[in-house]
Amino acid sequence: MDMELSPATLLFVFLLSLPILVTLLRRKSTPTSNKRRPPGPWNFPLIGSLYHFIKSHPPVVLRELAKKYGPVMFLRMGQIDTVVISSPAAAQEVLREKDVIFASRPSIVASEVFTYGNLDVGFSPYGAYWRTLRKLCTVELLSAKMVRQFAPIRDNETLSLIRNIQAAGRGGEPVTNLASLLLACSNSITAKAAFGQVCSKELRDKFLRSIAVAMSFSGGFTVGDVFPSLRFIDVVTGLRRSMWRARHQLDDVFDKIIAGCEAQRGDDLLSVLLRIRDKGELEFPIGTTNVKAILLDMFIGGTETTSSAAEWIMTELMRNPDVMAKAQAEVRRVFDKVSPQDHEAKMDELHYIKMVIKESMRLNPVVPLLVPHFCQETCEVGGFQVTKGTRVMVNAWAMARSPEYWHDAEKFRPERFEDGMLDFKGSRFEYLPFGAGRRRCPGDTFGLAVLELIVARLLYYIDWSLPAGMQPDDIDMEMIVAATTRRKNPLQMVVSPYKVVPMKS
Repeated sequence: MDMELSPATLLFVFLLSLPILVTLLRRKSTPTSNKRRPPGPWNFPLIGSLYHFIKSHPPVVLRELAKKYGPVMFLRMGQIDTVVISSPAAAQEVLREKDVIFASRPSIVASEVFTYGNLDVGFSPYGAYWRTLRKLCTVELLSAKMVRQFAPIRDNETLSLIRNIQAAGRGGEPVTNLASLLLACSNSITAKAAFGQVCSKELRDKFLRSIAVAMSFSGGFTVGDVFPSLRFIDVVTGLRRSMWRARHQLDDVFDKIIAGCEAQRGDDLLSVLLRIRDKGELEFPIGTTNVKAILLDMFIGGTETTSSAAEWIMTELMRNPDVMAKAQAEVRRVFDKVSPQDHEAKMDELHYIKMVIKESMRLNPVVPLLVPHFCQETCEVGGFQVTKGTRVMVNAWAMARSPEYWHDAEKFRPERFEDGMLDFKGSRFEYLPFGAGRRRCPGDTFGLAVLELIVARLLYYIDWSLPAGMQPDDIDMEMIVAATTRRKNPLQMVVSPYKVVPMKS
C-alpha cells in the first residue's frame, strides 16, 4: 500500500540528510594529500564511530580499537574529526614537540555557558589571554606559597571529615556515603580558600549547590558538540535553556559574594583576583567576568577530581590489605610523635603513602582521556597527517595500564615508584595524571596538598574493614566515566576509630 509522507516528515528527513550531504560534498572538494590520514575503524554516515561506545566506557573502547589500528588513530565522533593518541611516543609529539600546535581547546556547549564564553584557564583558546591566565595561576593564585597559606583550612576541614566518618560509622554499620563526604570536604576547602571569611556559610552553601547543578551539565557532550549542524536540537529539547538558567543562578550568588569581598578584602583567592583586576597591570587586563571564570575552574576542575581520587585510593587499599597495613604503619609511626596541627608539616616523611597515591592515580586516573586538544594547523604525528581543526584525545588511562610500558600493569604495586623517577610533572608520557605541556593542569600543587592530607588522616585516625562475609576480591571496580572517572557503586566499609577526633565545641 502506498503511503504519502506529510510535509513535516519530509522536512525532518531533509534535516537529517543535510549533514550527510554536506560531509560528502566536503570530501569531494578536499584536495588530496601525499600524507595519509591515521588508520581507524569504518565510520557510519552521520554518527561516525559513535556506535563503538555502546559496548563499554570510552577509554576502554579506545584502548581496544588502538590495539587494532595503532597508537595514532582516526575516528569521526559524529561530525567531529578526532585523533586518539595511545602511546608515549605519540603523546610526546603532541604534548611536547608540537605543543604549540595542539595547545588550544575545542569549544563545547557546557564550557561556553558556564565559563563565560571560555574565559577560564581550562578552555580558553591558546594565545595572549590564556598565557596571562596561566601566569596568574602559577605565580599568584596556585603558587607553593599560596598553597602553604591555606594549610589551616586543610587542617580544619580534613579533621571535620574524620569526625563525620567516625560519626557515620558509629554502631558498627558500614559507611556507604564516603564519596559524598569526600566531595563535601574538598568543596569546603576550595570554597574557603576562594572566598575566605567574608562569605557566610549560607551563601557558600548556596554557591556549592549551584556549582553542583553546573557540574551535572558538564558530564558529557551535547548533541551540538558532536553534530555541529544539529545544534538546534539542544535548543529544541530545552537543554540550552536549562544550562542558562543554572548559569544565571550561579551568577546571582557569585555577584553577592563579590559584593561582600569588595567591602572587606582578605587573603583569599577572590580578594587577590580583585586586587589584580583593580591594578590593571596585567598584559591582558581582566574584569569581574574573568574573575568569575577563573574561580569556577577551581571548583569544576578541581573538587570532584580530588574526591574521586581519594575514593579510588581507598578502594585499592581495601583490595590490597598488605599495602593498607604498610601505609597505616608508616603514617602512625610519623603522626604519633606530633600534634594534629603538625601533621601537614610531616607529610614529606610519608614516602610510602605518596607511592600509594601515585600508583592509584596510575590505575585510576580521574581524567582518563585528559582534556581534549585542538589542532591549530595541519601537521604530522607518528608519520600521519592530522588536519587543522581536528580534536585530539590522549588516552592516558590506556598508556598507564599497558604491559608494554609497565611490569604487572594491572596489579596495584606502589613499590614501582620507589626510585622516584616518575612524578606528576608529565616528564614521562606513559604516566600523565595531570597531563603535560602547556595545558598541563596548573592546580596540581593545590590538589595534591589536599589529597595527601585526606589520605594520610583517613589512614591515621581510622581502622578500616569490610562488612562481614565480604572479601577484598568482592569489591567491584565498576566506574562511571563522564567529565571525571568515579566509582559506580558505593564503597562499603566498617570504621573503627584508632584515635577519636573530638567534636567541635
